[in-house]
Amino acid sequence: MEYVFELVPFKKEDIVKIVSSSKDFFDYYTLPEGPGGYPGISSIATSIYLKTVYGVESIPHVRLYDLNRLALLSIANAVKEFELRGLLLLRGDKPIEGVVVNDIGSEEALILLKKKGYDFPIGLLLSLNYPLERIIDRVSMKADFYYVLNYSEHKFYTLREVSKAAGKNGSKIYVFILLGIGKNLKLFKKLGQPCIYPEELYETLLKLRDIVDGIILSSPLDPVRGVNILMKYAI
Repeated sequence: MEYVFELVPFKKEDIVKIVSSSKDFFDYYTLPEGPGGYPGISSIATSIYLKTVYGVESIPHVRLYDLNRLALLSIANAVKEFELRGLLLLRGDKPIEGVVVNDIGSEEALILLKKKGYDFPIGLLLSLNYPLERIIDRVSMKADFYYVLNYSEHKFYTLREVSKAAGKNGSKIYVFILLGIGKNLKLFKKLGQPCIYPEELYETLLKLRDIVDGIILSSPLDPVRGVNILMKYAI
């Protein structure tokens, strides 16, 4: 089971601090683009920086609410030419500046990139809040990988079935683990997303290791502490 860290690129000094202390532990980093609709550091630029300076792999996210097809293909070219680990497609939150670009959705973008012949891994989001049949339909799109949102213990059966379906298609499944510590708690409550407390982490990892390809640790408001906690309980 792979360990991935959600590295939110808002400040270079935070990126340096987190990566310097954890690059030998995580298999790769995943890089949100404009989370919450707020401007940050470009995920593509951050991914290239991490590879060039630290020699670590990362997957940038692309917000389709901000892009037309030409801009998407330019990003895909950057992923290809700089040999980045892959690309995650999502609509994203509505931007606080500017207007929404309704040119292409995530499933249509996946089809477009595959049709154009890009051979790097391309991923989509999956939410466990939807009925199982609808989730399986999205898995049938055969993305190279899926990031799973809204996992909690009572959704273990749903996740297991989703993972089975993905495995048949050769798709990988990565599950977000939202760490319930400090300021994270208020944020996750506001977003209505379930979190895992540190004392639950070890048992959660034990249950997940045989059914998913990896977990993604999310600790956006206390990243350094989150990294240390995962290192403590990793199996």
